[in-house]
Amino acid sequence: KIEQALKSGATELDLSQEYDAKDEVKLTELPDSLWQITKLQKLNLARNKLSTLPESLGQLTQLQTLNLSSNQLTILPDSLGQLIQLQELNLANNQLTLLPESLGQLTQLQKLNLFNNRLVVLPESLGQLAQLQELFLHKNQLAVLPEWLRQLSELQSLNIGNNQLTALPESIGDLRQLKSLNLS
Repeated sequence: KIEQALKSGATELDLSQEYDAKDEVKLTELPDSLWQITKLQKLNLARNKLSTLPESLGQLTQLQTLNLSSNQLTILPDSLGQLIQLQELNLANNQLTLLPESLGQLTQLQKLNLFNNRLVVLPESLGQLAQLQELFLHKNQLAVLPEWLRQLSELQSLNIGNNQLTALPESIGDLRQLKSLNLS
């Protein structure tokens, strides 16, 4: 699929696997040839067995949608911040404990899905995501929500259920534009 996409100058590439796919067909690493498909706007790598991503990911500067859900990612490369055209980033169902500060450079990001990871804190830089409309944080290990949430003036949907929150910050009240707030 990668070679065909490279030859055709594809803008979309789906390397996701079926839910019931056998382990031997799932990707454990990404081939170098993938980073040569520089016109890619949409890349789906869901349901593989990726545990790390190379810094080369930052070469896909035209990406608008990146789906990395249901892998085994524990860490993300700083180069993710170079994907400045990104509008949707799906990192659900991984094993992330930290996010790189470079995510704050994704100023076009509208949807960020961090569902079902192991996050205990969120980087300050996420407060710079001025275009963010949907933020999914449910099923993590967050004990406190950051004050920078009030800076997300476009945020319309926030899901923070199933965390270890003991109280909501007062800044939640500043998010009058919210159309959906899920606490469970």
